[in-house]
This record gives sequence, structure tokens and C-alpha cells, in this order.
Amino acid sequence: MQFLKILEYPDPKLRTKARPLKPDEIAGNIPLIKDLVYTMYNADGIGLAATQTGIDKRIIVLDVSRKADKNKPFSLNEADILTANKDLIIAVNPEIIFKEGKTSYEEGCLSIPKFNADVERAWEIKVKALDISGREFVVPAKDLLSVAFQHEIDHLDGILFIDKVSPLKRSLYNASLKKKKSAKHEKEPDYTS
Repeated sequence: MQFLKILEYPDPKLRTKARPLKPDEIAGNIPLIKDLVYTMYNADGIGLAATQTGIDKRIIVLDVSRKADKNKPFSLNEADILTANKDLIIAVNPEIIFKEGKTSYEEGCLSIPKFNADVERAWEIKVKALDISGREFVVPAKDLLSVAFQHEIDHLDGILFIDKVSPLKRSLYNASLKKKKSAKHEKEPDYTS
């Protein structure tokens, strides 16, 4: 297993719409899925989409129990990483088939470091997806799990949570990125002369 590089906003690859996998393609993607799980846990995330690592496949991994307890033990043993973590959800080709209610939740993102903002989402959803064996399943999700699913499925469609915040908050964050970038360039020595 390896830690995958997580793309950071405003990387244009984060806007890629992921392609679905055929059920017979899933087995060949188990090493990638293990890497996604390994990366999510090591980055202290509660969810990760393949597109966040530059891979345009409709795969997400989630474990919202990590939000409640960052000290919760979890296995990073390659042999059982996909089965030992009972709260881990792996969803291939996830699709929201039901939405109800509204909630606002302060979201963050591994691809948008040091930025959190309230985002309005559906409070309750149902997600249809394939598991790692290629079998279809449906997950009812409420509250944080619902928010996490919606956040990660958005990633698969090239949508970032920063797109859903107020234009003012978005422009302030973009301005801070530009400022950091220009400060970084000022510190770098010029070896061209």
C-alpha cells in the first residue's frame, strides 16, 4: 500500500468527472482501493474520492466514525484493511437515489486545506453503489454520513465544497492562496542570473 498524493485546490484535475467502473473491473482496482483507504486514514480524513488523487474512477471511501473519535483504532494491515475497519464504507459508482430534508454542516476537505465553511446539504439520503465484490447495495444515510457521501460524490462530478459557499468566502480564500503563492515566490532564490 502507498500514500497517494492528494491534489489541492485549485488543481484543475479536481474538476475531472470520474468514469464509472464495470463490475468486472472492480477486482483489478482492489490495490487502488486499499491505497485510497490507507491515504484517507493517514491523512486523518473521514472520506476520500479517487479523483482527489488524480484518478478518474468513481470510487469513494468513507469512515465517519473517525470524526467522533480521532483516537479510534483502525487497521492499516494490507491483508485486512478493507475488512477489519467495521465503519469503513467503500462505494464504487455511488449514486444518490433519494434525498430529504436540509442540514447545514461545517465542512472541510483534504483537497482544500485550512478552509472550513458551512454548506447546506440534504439531511437524509439513500446511496446506491457497488461493493468490492461488484454487488449492488443501498445505504441509508443521515446527518454526518449523509453530508460525507454528498461531499465525496460531488468530488466524483468535479464539484468542490468551496463551490457551494458564499462568493465572499470563496474570494477571501482565493485571495489568501494568491498571497501565499506570491510570498513563496519571493522567498525562492533566483538562480537565473
